[in-house]
Parts: sequence; C-alpha cells; structure tokens
Amino acid sequence: MFQRCGFADADADLQDASYAVVGLPFDGTASFRSGARDGPDAIRLASFNFESYDCNYDIDLSELAICDLGNMDLGADPVYAEETIKEGIALLPRDAVPIFLGGEHSITPPIVDGLVQKGLGSLGILVLDAHLDLRDAFGCTRYSHACASRRILETKGIGAYACIGIRSGSREEFSFAKEGGITYYTSRDVDERGINDVLDRALEWLNCERLYLSIDLDVLDPSFAPAVGNPEPFGLSSWDVSRAVDRIAPQAVGLDINELTPAYDHGETALLAARLARQFIAAKAKVSAVR
Repeated sequence: MFQRCGFADADADLQDASYAVVGLPFDGTASFRSGARDGPDAIRLASFNFESYDCNYDIDLSELAICDLGNMDLGADPVYAEETIKEGIALLPRDAVPIFLGGEHSITPPIVDGLVQKGLGSLGILVLDAHLDLRDAFGCTRYSHACASRRILETKGIGAYACIGIRSGSREEFSFAKEGGITYYTSRDVDERGINDVLDRALEWLNCERLYLSIDLDVLDPSFAPAVGNPEPFGLSSWDVSRAVDRIAPQAVGLDINELTPAYDHGETALLAARLARQFIAAKAKVSAVR
C-alpha cells in the first residue's frame, strides 16, 4: 500500500513516530490542469532546501520523530482511491499526527472520514480554498475535487466546518451555502478585515478542541502559488496562510496540502508547500513540548 520515499528529517520508524508524512498522488478528476499526482514527491524534494532548525519556534525537526511512509498506490479511479485512503489511515498509529501531501482536493473527504473512524471524536474542519467545492457532482462523479467540501459536510462525526479564501463557485453552490448556513470567508474578507480577524471568527464558529486543516494551494494568489490545478487571482498571501498554520497547528489532529501541479512553475509552489508542512510540524511540536 505504501511506497517508501523521503521527506527531509523524516528518519523515524513508524512505531516511534510523532508525525507521519503520507503522499496521496491522485488527480483522477482534474478539471483544468492535471499533474497533482506529482505533487507529493515535488514537496518532498523541496523540503531538503530548508534548515532543520525553525528559528520561529526554536524547534529542530531533525530532533523530532518524523516518519515518511511514502505514497499510497491510489490508481486512477476516484472510488478506489477513496477506499484505499481510508484503509491506509486505519493503519496509522493513533498517536502519530498525519501530514498528507496531495494530490488533488478529492483526497480530503476520505481523510476526514478515516480520522473520524479512528475515534478521534468530533472534529472541527477548517479548509483554506479559493473554491466552494460544494457541487453534488462534477464531471459525472460525486468524488470530484469540485465536490470536496460537500462530501466533508456529509461526513458523520464532524463537529463544525468553515472555509477561508473563497472567491469562486457556481451560483448554485453559493445558494447551497446560504441555504445551509455554511460558514465561509472570502479572500475579500481577508483583505478588508485581516487574516487574524477572520481566523478569530472562524475559530469561534468551529469551537472544537480538535481541528483538521486542509490547505488547497489555490487559496493563495497565483503570484505566490502559480503551480496549482485551478488558479484564481485575488487570493491570500503566503503570510496569510502561514498565520493560519500558526493558529491552527496547536489544536490540529492532522493536515493535508493539496492541488500542487509542479509542472506549472519552477518549483516555487512546491517550496511554499514544503515550508508550510514543516512549519506545521514545528508549531505543533512547540505546543507539545510546552505541555
């Protein structure tokens, strides 16, 4: 199920791991740019650019128990990919915080379902995304990346859901969100109120002890992250997303970073994704060390 690869400083064995990196190389429902299946290994390669020491948190990742399990073999069929992801999550140690590297955003619903099935209790889900992803079906499948948030909301066991960075969706999706009372904040909200105010509001709404963070890299403006499947101008800055990671990591039971299509830039987006993953680990480790 897993094919061994390597994320920088991920030298621990699984049984000893506090953090488990898992690659989910799937892009079977890509609707514009394909290539997200190459995202996990591009992020791994980029991770070797950085110092193991995070000066912001006074944490050295080389001293942490990080394991890289490699990539799951997900094939091209979205139903098979979903079931395989859930089966793989069931094999992960309960005490290891998973960091999932995508892959398109369709990876997130089975991740959330798998984590709920592990008995982690009620989870608050925070999604950073340019798109509402609330379609019931797209491209003749309900498992499309364009349906990711719709499927998350249908998952039994989640406590609350919020999304930040929205600036695209169909009329029907916005109507569905309004009628269903779905909490989302646009990129304009972030620009006008500031990311800290928006995060305050989102966290107040989520009001959960345990959170899961999903970062669709297209939440970022293409000037910061050009190599994504569906780029949307007028997005968040890298500092905005960095601040979200800082705020969410202490309560997070897991993270996924998705929609990197590495062929569409010269490695800049992979570098940002790798840095966010490493920042998440450092922020989480700092809180754990204090406790």
